Amino acid sequence: MKRDMTDLIFHINDPVTVVRTYECAGAGADGLNWIKELPDEWKSSFLVVDSEVGRLFHYQMQSLFSSSSGLYLMDAAEELKNTFTLDQIWRSMAGAGVRRDTPVIVIGGGLTCDTGAMAASTYLRGLRLMIVPTTLLSMVDACLGGKTGVNLAGIKNQVGTFHPAEMIVISPEYLDTLPGREFRNGMAEVLKTALIGDPGIKTIIQEVSEAEFSSDQILEMIERCLKVKGDIVSEDLLENGSRMLLNLGHTVGHVLESASEFRLSHGEAVGLGMIAEAAIAVRFGGNSNLPEEIKHLLEFCGLPTEIEGIPSSEVLARLLQHDKKTRSRGRIWALPFDWSDCRLIHMTTDQEEEILPDALSSLRA
Repeated sequence: MKRDMTDLIFHINDPVTVVRTYECAGAGADGLNWIKELPDEWKSSFLVVDSEVGRLFHYQMQSLFSSSSGLYLMDAAEELKNTFTLDQIWRSMAGAGVRRDTPVIVIGGGLTCDTGAMAASTYLRGLRLMIVPTTLLSMVDACLGGKTGVNLAGIKNQVGTFHPAEMIVISPEYLDTLPGREFRNGMAEVLKTALIGDPGIKTIIQEVSEAEFSSDQILEMIERCLKVKGDIVSEDLLENGSRMLLNLGHTVGHVLESASEFRLSHGEAVGLGMIAEAAIAVRFGGNSNLPEEIKHLLEFCGLPTEIEGIPSSEVLARLLQHDKKTRSRGRIWALPFDWSDCRLIHMTTDQEEEILPDALSSLRA
């Protein structure tokens, strides 16, 4: 049965954010369907493109490259997600003669989308933006909601803006070339979304293994994840309340990611963070079986559930100070008490010092 390709529409900004899904062009096609159907107003956009995506899909994207007003190819390396790269994109925009009415299209994974979207949000005080995510992680999470950012001094996403895209294009063909580890990264965010607001996503995860996912199942997962996130972000774009629930797994996850000097991937770190934060929730009355349920699902997805070298208390305290949810009297944590029961809990520094070591011990190999 052919899937209904109806757009998802979210009132995140003005104009609204439209998520449009495209069918695969099929073997032997001379281009990607989303490019063939690109409205004229976007054809002369400035492009920020993951260099590997540009290489793998150069033939299919030739017409887009030819009509663009300029192109910046970005290597998707965590150490390049910084203000230097941001400056290089700005300079490329200036060299290309980008004007206030020149739109920007960013094509790549979460890292490229974060950086390219930040350039679009700041150059000439903000340009129209389309995002074309090419990894599962960016399709299910990073593309929607308007967060942009780069790292600073080795700390994750310390500088950023809110700049929702007008259009998000989901083109499943990009997933055909995705390495296994990158696919698994996305599955961590899928599981996070299931925990927050759609336990039914668990069924899709459990029904099939990574190698057997059909295109329809992947697209159903993506759309269900975006629906959960879109509904939350539409109510709280600037993260003053309920949007903080989307940080589930990320408070501990970002600490582990930074402490590993980014040897842990983002999805791997978030998965571990969900286990630890579920263990913290148990201390506040949460479901005592949930940490093991999360571990089981992470293992099913091929993600790690334990690590060598838990950060010391001193490293933990230093990295937590840079967390964006930090307040003068502690931090606000997004904790999973059960499926579809995630809560914002304020913990003081004293509470963290008491609770975190035991929670992190659950990750020790």
